[in-house]
Amino acid sequence: MLEIVSALLPPLVVGGAFVTGIVWLLRSEARAKASEGAEQIERDAPRE
Repeated sequence: MLEIVSALLPPLVVGGAFVTGIVWLLRSEARAKASEGAEQIERDAPRE
């Protein structure tokens, strides 16, 4: 049983790091897109 766990551990670690990197990238892109949209709304808002 220990041999199976030892064999599966490295792919799980690499897979977890990959998924974490993808989630981090998607979240940062979403923040950039949201701030870009907020700037666009401010620019298009009528001034009084």
